[in-house]
Amino acid sequence: SRHRCDMCRNNSVQMYRCTLCDFDACPACFNKKDKATSEGILRGDKGIKQGGELSFAQYFGRAIRLVQPHIPLFLFAILCLGAKSGINLILPNYQGTIFDHVIAATHACGGPANGTLPNPFSNSSANPQLSPECIARRHDFQVTVTMYLLYAILIGLLGGLQSLSFMVVGRKIMVHVRHMLFRRVIIQDVAFFDGMRTGDLVQRLQGDTRAMIQPLQYTFSTLLSNLVLLVGGVVMCFYTSWRLSMLAFTTVLPIMHVTESYAKWSGKINKQIFQHYSDGSAIVTEALTNVRTVRATSSEDFEIGRYDETLHLALRKGILDSFLGALSAAFNNYLDLGAGVLILWYGGSIVMDVDGRISVGKLITYQLYWNMLNNSLQALNNILNSFTRAAGAAERVLSLVDLEPDIDPNGGAPVDVAVRKWDLHFDDVHFRYQMRPLNRVLAGLSFEVHDGSVCALVGKSGGGKSTLIHLMLRFYDPTDGKITLGGVDLKQLNLASVHRKIGVVSQDTQLFNTTIAENIKYGIEGEVDMEEVEAACKAAQAYSFITEFEDGLMTRVGERGQRLSGGQKQRIAIARCLLRKPKLLLLDEATSALDAESEAAVQKALDETIWTGA
Repeated sequence: SRHRCDMCRNNSVQMYRCTLCDFDACPACFNKKDKATSEGILRGDKGIKQGGELSFAQYFGRAIRLVQPHIPLFLFAILCLGAKSGINLILPNYQGTIFDHVIAATHACGGPANGTLPNPFSNSSANPQLSPECIARRHDFQVTVTMYLLYAILIGLLGGLQSLSFMVVGRKIMVHVRHMLFRRVIIQDVAFFDGMRTGDLVQRLQGDTRAMIQPLQYTFSTLLSNLVLLVGGVVMCFYTSWRLSMLAFTTVLPIMHVTESYAKWSGKINKQIFQHYSDGSAIVTEALTNVRTVRATSSEDFEIGRYDETLHLALRKGILDSFLGALSAAFNNYLDLGAGVLILWYGGSIVMDVDGRISVGKLITYQLYWNMLNNSLQALNNILNSFTRAAGAAERVLSLVDLEPDIDPNGGAPVDVAVRKWDLHFDDVHFRYQMRPLNRVLAGLSFEVHDGSVCALVGKSGGGKSTLIHLMLRFYDPTDGKITLGGVDLKQLNLASVHRKIGVVSQDTQLFNTTIAENIKYGIEGEVDMEEVEAACKAAQAYSFITEFEDGLMTRVGERGQRLSGGQKQRIAIARCLLRKPKLLLLDEATSALDAESEAAVQKALDETIWTGA
């Protein structure tokens, strides 16, 4: 069968496969013997980042840290949970006592010799034959039932408050984690995005985050509640009858062992399932982003096939997980049923003994406590499996949360303070991209551009012209050598302050799915007058076509600006650049999509910006 290489993500029939960790490598990647060019690997500008596996204990510890900001509401939920669990622990005693009262009242209110019994709980005026003992027993029965009812009502109220509190805490944590994750992702080095697929990141931000937080939102309360009931159930079982407990508890250890073994295996298989869904998300994102190319080549069936393959892989492993989970559950159920049979057999024998060690009510009480204990144990098993699966998703989320960029976007000195003259100097710069480590792009390049001058770079396609602009913007740091601005190493300057003084127009124009005005003002701090926006549009030769739109500057451009032509998008990008009034202007084939007349007019506006600072 075909498998997907975990390094290059390509499908292949021939595959080197590790049966222990299910890592696949195609022959080409296997021969490289490294992960330097693998997709989906965490990396920074300096190279691959190492991320360790997240155990259940580590996941639980990180979950507790996420709860800390919401301690007051969380403690209130714990208080409601403790009170509800405590009441649940005493209810079986009331149930057993009710049965004992029924039996005692039946004997005290005995009927005629023929064995027929009157209703011992009917109104006394309708049944004047009742003895004082009968009336007392009936009263005890009614009081016990009333208390049971009140406790049941209180449990419902406490359960509702507990559920509400835990769900609110869970939703707050969900928002916090997504905010934190996006905040960490958006500041990563550009090299990180070179090797990471957008769909993978979206899956981590949405599906994996949901899977990570869901146990905290829905099952954390169940975990705590069942822990209380489990401990309390064990104590009450031994308190009610230690003989029955010694017999029944022989099945607990086998159940725990089987559950633990399945949970460990399930955690590994679910991590693979999350990865398959991530692959599918990446395929969908890529296909939708390039839908015009897909349609132009009639490749819809091909993309559907790629997506279906990831779904089928996830489904196949999910079915395997379900099958082994069902076997584990069946084994545990048989042990549980066997324990129930032993309790009824041995407990019934004790009740029927002449010395009467326990009553029928006590036997029923013990059975209820055993059921409570067993249900708690099964619930904890399910929760353990849930947390183990969530740990796989949490590993994918927290590995990004903990990832520090090599190029600090907030470090360094402000450029206005550190730089007096904007002289740009490349000093023996070497560079190669991580995803193409064997291809050297720049080899010992040195040149200088003085403040107030213009430098044009001419060369063949793929010669490194765009790479130079990327290095000037410090998307990457040179492999060797250094770049200085006003004599100061670019690494020592605050990146945000540098970017505020730079205007960039690239050959690949990128617009956001908002209005034309918002796209032109994008990245400029503070309020911008519409008159300034219009002036920039006129200078970029964009105002004429903008005014032809019904909504003018308020026209929405669509995702990636797909509602505009290439030339229109490029002129909007030029208007954005002109509005910034930059100290350093970087143009990467900025007029390649314009006609000759528009190019001449735009070039004139750019010349004015360069030579006059207008």
